[in-house]
Amino acid sequence: MNKKKRILICGILPPPNFGHSMMYQMLMRSRFVEEFDVVFLNMNFWTYGKHKKITIDKLLKLFKYYVQFVWRVLLRRPDFILYNMSFYKMPFLKDVLFCFTGRLLGCRYVIHDMGKYVRELYDTGSWMTKKMVRLYLRWAAASIIQGECVRVFYDGLMDQKKLWVVPGCVEDTQGWDVPVLEKNGKLNVLYFSFLSEDKGVYTAFSAARKVLVKSPEVRFVFVGPVESDRVRKELDALCEQFPDNTQYLGYVDDAGKRTACFRSADIFMFPTHRECFGLVLLHAMAERLPVIASIEGAIPEVIREGENGFLINKGDDEQLVERIFRLVNSRSLRETMGQVNRQRYLKAYSLREYGRKMIETFEGIAG
Repeated sequence: MNKKKRILICGILPPPNFGHSMMYQMLMRSRFVEEFDVVFLNMNFWTYGKHKKITIDKLLKLFKYYVQFVWRVLLRRPDFILYNMSFYKMPFLKDVLFCFTGRLLGCRYVIHDMGKYVRELYDTGSWMTKKMVRLYLRWAAASIIQGECVRVFYDGLMDQKKLWVVPGCVEDTQGWDVPVLEKNGKLNVLYFSFLSEDKGVYTAFSAARKVLVKSPEVRFVFVGPVESDRVRKELDALCEQFPDNTQYLGYVDDAGKRTACFRSADIFMFPTHRECFGLVLLHAMAERLPVIASIEGAIPEVIREGENGFLINKGDDEQLVERIFRLVNSRSLRETMGQVNRQRYLKAYSLREYGRKMIETFEGIAG
């Protein structure tokens, strides 16, 4: 009997509940942990509102996690380290520290790039950053990306044969018994994401104003943490202008309450400006919602124009308004797109499918 490959995963688990943490939660629930000898090092540096800042608390955590990392590598001698790549330059230096240490200790590391961060780091970095990115990629055994479209961001930086595409997944919540939010006869358009410029919140605000001037039967529901005082001011102004047609539910971290938000919606909008995949799309698909999303990252691989949703150009509030009205005015279109989304979720983005693809990926990397 073949000995199981040992894998050390360096990532983050909930709480908080956001893309990266939920992906690893799902991975640890899949068949992946049965096929391999897996140990998870939960490195949680995340603080809403301070995720781009260096703090004393983060530096202390860095020291603690590094000691734990070295200890696990020396004790278990993993065959692979699966490392979750960071968003920004300063956290990337942490990635380099951990991955290079692992390699020097005799382990192969696999980058888990849940974005398109490599190219952003390289193109905006200094000559030293560029050298580190190139070495980081050269020493890596492979990089797992979330869409075929991400391959282009590795051009000239990494051999395409070392790239493995594994889309995201979310838990199937259809069987969950959750209370539906009171709709009061309104048709709910849901925005569920970080309320930030990167996620297109200003496009959403502008579209909401234009829709509500003409359609009082529509209600816009916003869910997620607020990035800045400026966003908060714009949100408050919108809610004051349309008190009966807007609702802000704050940051929802509970899985049941999150599901209730999607199940209470009629349309899901995701006008993001900076994205690779967007797990919130899968939550909407699992709950049979039609989706309106930006042409960004791998989103066009998930949402097919006119089939299970609509695609808009980034920042185009007029396009978003037009697509919202098309769905508002056609219940049959909403239901048809919702059914297609449910079937696409089951076929391509379920837990079972995610576990299978991750197993195949590591078997392929191991040769």
